[in-house]
Amino acid sequence: MKKRTYIIALLVFSLGALMLLGSSYSLIIGNLVSEEVYGFDVANFDVQFSDNKEISISGIPSTDEDGFKEAKEYSFTVINNSDYDVNYRLDIIEKDSFKMGNVINYAYSLNNGNYSKVLSLDKNYTVKQNKVLKKGEKDSYKIKIWLSIEADEVYMNKTFKANISLVATQNEYKYASTVIERLAMNNQDNVVISNGDYRYTNGDNNYIWFNCQDGFTKGDDYCEKWQIIGSFLNNNEEDNDEYYMLKLINNTKVEEISFNNEEKTGDYDNSYIETFANGLYYDKLNNNTKKYIIKAKWNIGNTSETSYDKSLLNEKNKVYYSNIGLLNVSDYLFMKNNSFIKVDNTILLNKSGNNINVLNSELTLGDTTKTYNFVPCLYIRPDVSIINGDGSINNPYEIAIKYPMNY
Repeated sequence: MKKRTYIIALLVFSLGALMLLGSSYSLIIGNLVSEEVYGFDVANFDVQFSDNKEISISGIPSTDEDGFKEAKEYSFTVINNSDYDVNYRLDIIEKDSFKMGNVINYAYSLNNGNYSKVLSLDKNYTVKQNKVLKKGEKDSYKIKIWLSIEADEVYMNKTFKANISLVATQNEYKYASTVIERLAMNNQDNVVISNGDYRYTNGDNNYIWFNCQDGFTKGDDYCEKWQIIGSFLNNNEEDNDEYYMLKLINNTKVEEISFNNEEKTGDYDNSYIETFANGLYYDKLNNNTKKYIIKAKWNIGNTSETSYDKSLLNEKNKVYYSNIGLLNVSDYLFMKNNSFIKVDNTILLNKSGNNINVLNSELTLGDTTKTYNFVPCLYIRPDVSIINGDGSINNPYEIAIKYPMNY
C-alpha cells in the first residue's frame, strides 16, 4: 500500500506583544505560508484555501467560550481528483522546540457542520482520521485556534508554530467497516444499504470470532461465534465525530432475566437488564475482548410500530450510551422475512408503552418484570480490522487492531 504525507500549510502563530495588566503575551497571528496543489501516485489532491490568508487571534489567555467567540476561522478545502476513493487523516503538528500544545485549544467544522467540542492540541492533534473521500468529491474545513486560560507567564512572548498535514492512502478497505461497505457496493454476501448504514439481510456470511480466551487463538474451544448485524454510523460518548462501527450480536442465550424490577422501572437507561448487561456481564468479559468494545450510542426510544422505517424513527427519539445493549426492534423488522435471530423469548431493546417487545417467531409484547432471554449486542471500535476469514460459519472473520485511531 502506497502512502504519502504532505504538509498542506504552515501556520506560524507569533508576532508582537500585547500588554495585559502589566504582563505581555504574544499576539497570535496565523500566516498562510503555502498554497499549492499536491499530486502523488496514490491520489491527486487539490488543496484550496479561503480568501483570508491570515488569521489573527488575541494572544490573551481565554476561556474556551471567549476563545471560540473571538477566534477567526481558518478555512481550506480538500478535493480528491484521483480515480480512487482515498482514506485520509488531518493532523495539526507542532513544529517548535518550545512546546505549547498543552495550552492551545481548537475546534473544527467539516462541510459547514457544527463545530466539534473543544479539543486540546496535546491530546487531540488529529483533526480528522479514517475519513473516506470518494473520487471527485471534496471536504471543506474551518478551524478556530486560541490560547487556553491555563497559559501562565511561562508562555509570555513565546511563539506557537504548527503544520497542518495530510496523510492519505488509497482506500483498500483496511477497516472492518469498509469491508462491509464494499460488500454492499458489490452486492455480495446479502449486505445492503439502508438509511446510510450497511445491513446484513441474512446470516449466511456474517460470523465473527469474538470473546476469545487469549486474543489470538481461534476456534470453537477458544472463542464464541458472534454475528454481524451491520455497519452503522455512530459515535462514542467522548467524541462528537461519527464513525462506521460494526454492531454484533451473540445470538445465544446468556441469561434469563427481566427487563425491569421494583427499583428499575424505566426504559433501557433505567432498567434492571441494563444494570446486569453493563455490570456483571460486561465485567466478566476478558480484557482482550473489552479493548474491542466501544461505549456507543443506542437508540432506546419506545416503539409499537411494525414497519422498519417508522420503528427506526421512534427509536431515535431517545438515546443512551453504553457498552452492551440489545437487538433493536428495527433490526429485527429490517430482516423480518429472513431473520437470523434464532433465540426464542429474546428481550429487545425498545419498550412498547408499559410493555417490552419480545422476539419469538414474530414480535410479541411481554411483561417487564417476567424473565426472558438476554441476548447481548455491542459495537466494536471503528479502528478494528478484519485480518482473516470470509464470514461463513466454518470460517468466521478474525479481527485485530492494526491501525489504531486517536479518538
